[in-house]
Amino acid sequence: MLPLLLILKLVLSILTGYLLGSIPIAMLVSRRRHVDIFSTGTGLAGAANVFRNVGHSQGIVVFSGDIAKGLSAMMIAYQLGIEGSWILLPAMATVMGHWKSMFTRFRGGDGLSTLLGITVAIIPIYGLIALAIGAAVAFIARKTGHHASLWGGSVAYGWLLVLGLTATTDNASSLLGVVVLALSVLTHGIIGHYRSHPSIPSP
Repeated sequence: MLPLLLILKLVLSILTGYLLGSIPIAMLVSRRRHVDIFSTGTGLAGAANVFRNVGHSQGIVVFSGDIAKGLSAMMIAYQLGIEGSWILLPAMATVMGHWKSMFTRFRGGDGLSTLLGITVAIIPIYGLIALAIGAAVAFIARKTGHHASLWGGSVAYGWLLVLGLTATTDNASSLLGVVVLALSVLTHGIIGHYRSHPSIPSP
């Protein structure tokens, strides 16, 4: 049975993660430009949709803010003493907050930017490398008209999956845990994009 103190810390970290994830940065940034992000483009409140349909600078702000949400949630969880596989609980709560924000009638984005912040917090070096790989692939995919963020995310976390399966260190469990979380995020994103634009190929 888990110690009561650990349970309380987990509950606090999960609630904090959800609240941070729920901050609707994309909606707030878009509203300043008089754009309803939920009825524009893919209808997802994420950096990619803002970048394409509101403005490049606004998209960068949302991307940075969503990454910061993931980083902040994980840093708070670590400060509370949440370690090992337990960190995945507040991580998932943060993503859930982005998907189903209590401030937007439970609407949100695909959560990929927030996931990147979580990844960098949990596995800093590998996370930064994955971020670089994903950005490079997304840049190439953008030129082809495909969903750049989803292609970039798929390749980046595919690389982490291979790394996790071949790793012989303690990092293996963290890598695989992040990949499992990424699979949920990418699946959610693909379904969301397909519902909006079923004719556009997704990874």
